[in-house]
Amino acid sequence: MHDQCLMPSVKHGGSSVMVWGCFGGGKVGDLYRVEGILKKEGYHSILQRHAIPCGLRLTGANFILQQDNDHTNTSKLCLQYLRNKERAGILTVMGWPAQSPDLNPIELLWEQLDRMVWRKTASSQSMLWVMLQEAWGEITTDYLKKLTARMPRVCQAATDAKGGFFDEGKI
Repeated sequence: MHDQCLMPSVKHGGSSVMVWGCFGGGKVGDLYRVEGILKKEGYHSILQRHAIPCGLRLTGANFILQQDNDHTNTSKLCLQYLRNKERAGILTVMGWPAQSPDLNPIELLWEQLDRMVWRKTASSQSMLWVMLQEAWGEITTDYLKKLTARMPRVCQAATDAKGGFFDEGKI
């Protein structure tokens, strides 16, 4: 067979699509497909076009933005942009120490989205993207409220454990 006659196909678990998303106020916000490698300019664009508009739409002015310490999120470009938005009263960036346990509830939402999508088989990245969008729309308010409600408990447990391991099932 000639290479030009082949179309790549995606077998279960053989493909991935990088996405950015957010939630607040018991609702999901935008789900944005990231093309290629996410660099500081790309994250800056996500902040401008998705994160801030979604935060305002979902929870209103002076919403709290929680993000991890990924190098794209902590670039001078993005930090300065967020400082300006904080000074304008648009948002508050939640402080998050480096090397801290990843307690961000969006990580649990990503796991849930993954479980919802991987029950099916995507034959291409385009099909996977469609499946992700459909599953994103099926995320329930109850599930999102549970993710938010657990935050005080897990933050206290992480503090009590001095950043070490704790069993979430026991708190």
